Amino acid sequence: MMSVTINLGAWRSVFAVPSKVVDEGLKFSDGVKLKVLLYVLRNADKTLDNKDISACTGVNVTDIPEALDYWVSMGILQKDNQVYSPVNNSEKEISSLQEPVFQEPEVKETPIAEEIPAEPEKPHFTVTKPQKPDYVFTVQQLAVDEELKIIVSEAQTALGKTLSTADISTLLMLKDTCGLPLDVILMLIQYAISLDKGNMRTIERLGVSWANDGVNSVEEADNKIRLATQRTKCYSIVSSSFGLKNAGSPSKKQLDYCNTWVSEWKFSPDMLREAYERCVDTKGEMKFNYIDGILKRWHSNGIRNKNDLAQFENAKKKKEPVSAASSYDIEELEQINRLDDFE
Repeated sequence: MMSVTINLGAWRSVFAVPSKVVDEGLKFSDGVKLKVLLYVLRNADKTLDNKDISACTGVNVTDIPEALDYWVSMGILQKDNQVYSPVNNSEKEISSLQEPVFQEPEVKETPIAEEIPAEPEKPHFTVTKPQKPDYVFTVQQLAVDEELKIIVSEAQTALGKTLSTADISTLLMLKDTCGLPLDVILMLIQYAISLDKGNMRTIERLGVSWANDGVNSVEEADNKIRLATQRTKCYSIVSSSFGLKNAGSPSKKQLDYCNTWVSEWKFSPDMLREAYERCVDTKGEMKFNYIDGILKRWHSNGIRNKNDLAQFENAKKKKEPVSAASSYDIEELEQINRLDDFE
């Protein structure tokens, strides 16, 4: 009589893993999340706690709740009264799993403030540093929010890289918290790239600024870009007139000054240079607010070029004694210099 023995080896003991873990969960998961999931599925017939999982997987205790919540967001596990268990939406995939698989330590819930009814219209965004959505919520929204999927896809193509979950969280914040429309966010990304600053930090900074300024349409975004381009061009004209090299990124106040001098007061590079040299001769350094005081006085007296300036100063010398005129000029500019310099 012949006997047959089949040595299954490692296959002697197996447990089920839902196909969804591979099909959908791997893209945004990492080793920590997979370790936690595999361990709780392997021990589906036991009641576990954070210390048990940490001891057997090497995962830090503080990282375990986030890992479990990730698989809740992916529809692999469900959570009810601090108890995690498999989602029974596919009997074929998880028929071998038993409940519960994990008992989370009981914690006291912080009372939640009563919800404020939603307003008919979205209020104007005014928070300087809005709160970004957390990891779990970001992954959940990416799975169901079609607009977010479009933004992420377009951003990855434009930036030439795969976005991290933190990057996607920034885009979700701009869309939902800041209230920027899809088309505006796409314009924002392209504008940031045009500045050679195609990184998420710049996109976030510009996006929050646009939201604070109430940019809610493509037309408003286009106007915002046009004005920003104009201000940058004015700064370039001024820095070139001053002979500045590697001037770096201008401050908002410097951009305001330059836009006023070039776009509003229409001063030529020669007049800008003259004001610069007078500032340096008097103060020994370039000070934007001092130069602004000089140009403001010229503008208020209708001085547009060097001929106008020469005529004005000659007429002033004839009308007043030299000492009095000199005293007046020094006192006026010294008062300007006492103002804060917001360079």
